Amino acid sequence: MSRSARASSSGSWTPAGSNRRGGPEMAKLLVCAGEPSGDLHAARLVEECLQIDPTLQIDGIGGERLAASGAVLRADLADRAVMGWLPVLGQMGSILHHASGFVEELLSDPPDQLIVIDYPGLHIHLATIAGRLGIPVTYYICPQVWAWAPWRIRRIAGCADQLLVVLPFEEQLYRPFHPSVHHVGNPVFDSLADAGPVPALEGSSGNPILALLPGSRRQEVRAGLPALLEASRILVSHHPGLETWISCQRENLIPEIDAILADHSQVKVHVGDARALQARARLAIVCSGTATLETAWHGIPMVVAYPANQLQRSVYRMLAVAPYFSLINLFAGRELVPELL
Repeated sequence: MSRSARASSSGSWTPAGSNRRGGPEMAKLLVCAGEPSGDLHAARLVEECLQIDPTLQIDGIGGERLAASGAVLRADLADRAVMGWLPVLGQMGSILHHASGFVEELLSDPPDQLIVIDYPGLHIHLATIAGRLGIPVTYYICPQVWAWAPWRIRRIAGCADQLLVVLPFEEQLYRPFHPSVHHVGNPVFDSLADAGPVPALEGSSGNPILALLPGSRRQEVRAGLPALLEASRILVSHHPGLETWISCQRENLIPEIDAILADHSQVKVHVGDARALQARARLAIVCSGTATLETAWHGIPMVVAYPANQLQRSVYRMLAVAPYFSLINLFAGRELVPELL
């Protein structure tokens, strides 16, 4: 039976089958997140699953947030993520290496359900392998390949039994290729609604803040932060009172940022919860991603940027099926904020 046919006959997802270690009443899930934002969404998913059924056994492939959520971490991949199809080619050796270990894991102790989150560079391969072994696959937060590789929509649809999308129009994009597609809303809004008090911002002079949010991946920081800093230099030259801050969401990005900041002694860095900057900024320059929704939540004017070379820009303009690439404009269905590619 094909993946789509099996999904059509099974309806909505529930953990199926008996667990290999704990008997028929204890299901085992394997949750895989290959990059930092996916790690956060995976952690929230695991926490919710364990609240519903504390007997679930959940293994994880992800990062520190997934490990802290109650999952047993099998591999830490969240710091290896790359964006776009060209960088993925450079990581193919690492992807194949992890895929090999993944096969061993599935053969030795197969789960009742595999849940993969975003990050198609790795997860298309893993989902395909699991499918060949007869393990049901749910793709949660289907990748936004329509923005940069629309030909992969069919492949993503073919590698999973169920697709859970977070943008309303994605349901119609995937529906021609898969009968079990569900729009489940964006988990970013759940995170924002449940967030506690905004943390303090140590070291601020009280001047208006220009916030730079270069992303949570090393590749994003390396490729995009220099351009964001140049933009901030121009803005500060016209508005000398502006105080420039960079959001560093993970401590292991500090060396990358410090190296780039060698000639920018006046720029400050906040490590940790980006809300400390987002809630206080007068203006923000944001790398395209979930941070655009978070910044909009705080009502901060922004410019959205995405680091791309000339070849990537040409490919995007030829193949993109959506008029915008930033989530805030896609949700609005019109240009609320400027986009720079």
